[in-house]
Amino acid sequence: MKLLCQSDETQTRTVRYAFFDGDNIGNTIENLLNNGRVREAAYLSESIKLAIFKIELFINSTDDAKLIIAGGDDVLIEYNPEKYNYTFLEKVSKIFNKHTGLSMSCGVGENISEAIRNLASAKQHNKGIIKYTNEEVKVENRHMKQIKLYIFATSPNPDPYINVIAHCAVNYLSFNEVTLIGITADRGKIGSEITKLTELKQKISNQLENLSKNQYLKEKDENWEIVNIQIEGADCLRYSNLKNIDIKIKAIGYQDLEREISQWLNTDTAFEHFFDVTAVSKSYLIDVYTILRYKNISTIYTFQVFSRPHYDERDLIHNLVDGETYKFTCIAESEYNKNRIVVSDDYNISQNDFNRLSAEKEILERDRIKLEDALATNFARFWFALFLILIFLPIFVGIGWWILQPEGWNRFEPSFFLVSSAWAILTYSLPIFFTRNFSSLNILLLPHALKKWKQKKLEKSRLDSKI
Repeated sequence: MKLLCQSDETQTRTVRYAFFDGDNIGNTIENLLNNGRVREAAYLSESIKLAIFKIELFINSTDDAKLIIAGGDDVLIEYNPEKYNYTFLEKVSKIFNKHTGLSMSCGVGENISEAIRNLASAKQHNKGIIKYTNEEVKVENRHMKQIKLYIFATSPNPDPYINVIAHCAVNYLSFNEVTLIGITADRGKIGSEITKLTELKQKISNQLENLSKNQYLKEKDENWEIVNIQIEGADCLRYSNLKNIDIKIKAIGYQDLEREISQWLNTDTAFEHFFDVTAVSKSYLIDVYTILRYKNISTIYTFQVFSRPHYDERDLIHNLVDGETYKFTCIAESEYNKNRIVVSDDYNISQNDFNRLSAEKEILERDRIKLEDALATNFARFWFALFLILIFLPIFVGIGWWILQPEGWNRFEPSFFLVSSAWAILTYSLPIFFTRNFSSLNILLLPHALKKWKQKKLEKSRLDSKI
């Protein structure tokens, strides 16, 4: 275990402490050793060392973050909470998960003792989370929203579903529930659809169990057989951990598809909903997408493998690289779908209604122009009059008083040119300030300049309100 020194710098700035600890490390290694899987236990130990080293590199390359402890499966960091939030801490957990297949719990506090207490609380109640105690939790909870994954299932092959679940488990730490959805056009076949989903759920469980043991459940001549394969220890653990995810099933009639989706969205408002259409039948794909986009849902994904399918273990996620050989693609964010929604035909209007609305819009536009012109004119007149009163009236009164004094004119006459010079400067500079126009020396153009300036301000305010 490595202990790094703290500096006195923390006394002059706001800091937080985050204490990370790997989950179930001891139990996992003990189970591997008890089952005679010494090689895999050793590999896990090396993977943990590599993960901690990668975390060190990440923290040391981050400004306003400092590594205090790094060793075993423990990490203690100090960071600036005004600069970094939950996403920053989540990256640390993701690095550990990427290399070991296991999660990390984290406690955050204003001092190390508070961070340790929060870590213990996280370990006791819900492993794999980042635990706060103060008011910051209200802000950070927006980043910790629980995710429910709905997978529209048509294919009996468990591999595509495992890929989707495995990807989400690594990239979304608050993900722990999956629902397999079967759609049937015949309501009388709901029972048959439930049977298919139950069998699919069992295949997924069996495949995960086999993969955690370096085995693969392969379909051959409409039968399933177990074959031995080579998988790295970290990937075996990754598949083993997926067995803890709660998988539910739901069979629905095609006629009830929109109603069921609406019910999910309205009932579970505390959750973020992800919808996967990787293995859905093409006959239902457009309907599912249309319903979700109509309800302004954009979290619609498909697991896209860039190479041609092999229909065996080579298509599984442990043989793929995110961003290189596969991508979990949000189809609602493509070039042609982004920033577009689906609307009902009920929103369509006739040509006559459109023409009427267009005419009303033009009338409102003309009224707006007149109103802005009147506001700008009144603004210019008011400030021009105020300018004359506040600037020139005191000047003329002062000059008059000076001239009326004994020998006043004789004293004033030599400096008279200063008054004309000041007048010239004012008449030249004020229009420049309001219109950026250097061509005029006429003070009478000042009201016009003020009016144009006010019109631009009104237009800018109107445009900003539309954003």
